[in-house]
Amino acid sequence: MSGLRGRCLCGAVRVVGEGPTLFASHCHCETCRRTHAAAFVTWTAWPVERFRVEGEAALRHHVSSPGVTRSFCGTCGTPMTFRGQDAPDRVYVPVAVLDGLDRPVDAHVSYEEHAAWLEGLERLPCFAEKSERPLRWK
Repeated sequence: MSGLRGRCLCGAVRVVGEGPTLFASHCHCETCRRTHAAAFVTWTAWPVERFRVEGEAALRHHVSSPGVTRSFCGTCGTPMTFRGQDAPDRVYVPVAVLDGLDRPVDAHVSYEEHAAWLEGLERLPCFAEKSERPLRWK
């Protein structure tokens, strides 16, 4: 199977999604923020029949809320998938574990739960490579 590929930090778990993704969006819900220890999580998804996990034995699973199971690498802790009873035909994957993406991010979801301190990103200075060399916002 060819397509978009990704992996956890240590490489024990790899994912492959065939064909186009279904969407790409930033999720601001509290559960995603806390699970990933991040201001928001960018997600994409594939139909289950076009997705596979290599190194599945290294995955650990956690039921984060009723009907929702999140999987992560048991070695390095990288969050890898999200499965929900509301969409049993889909596998959600955080875009950050992928080597690329086949579409632009097109939405913010659960924005009413966004982190209160996440405001005015475009007004902050932007630097290259952990240096003091300024970059311009694109």
